[in-house]
Amino acid sequence: MRKTAAVAAGAAFLFSAGAAAPAVAVPSGSPVLITAHTSLENEVAPFDSSLDGCETGTVVNGANAKASFTPWGGVFNGDKEFTCDGGLSGFTLRLKARFGEGGSTGSWSVVSGWGDYAGLKGSGSLVGIPISDVQIDDVFTGLIR
Repeated sequence: MRKTAAVAAGAAFLFSAGAAAPAVAVPSGSPVLITAHTSLENEVAPFDSSLDGCETGTVVNGANAKASFTPWGGVFNGDKEFTCDGGLSGFTLRLKARFGEGGSTGSWSVVSGWGDYAGLKGSGSLVGIPISDVQIDDVFTGLIR
């Protein structure tokens, strides 16, 4: 899935309740890699991750997500809600990112988790890689516990 010239707008759109079980599937201090395949054309995007039990799913912007545009690009602040396939588990990341024609960079932290990810903690960085005029791969890396 892809994006380039519309990265400024696409990166702006970067970034449930279930059974409350502890995040036992996640060892303390584990590295994580999540790739959200973000599109300007769809509100819901697929993602892939290195999390056991949540290798794939969907991501949407949270209610507090806000993009601001500037002459050099823009900023995105807000939550991204990741729901694992099956819908019983997931997590919310708070994202702060800057974006422009060349992609995006930023930081994230875990806000909450549900199901198998209740109690999840963690943080890291984001790099948005333009794939086409309407798509970007948002790559989240960091540590979770």
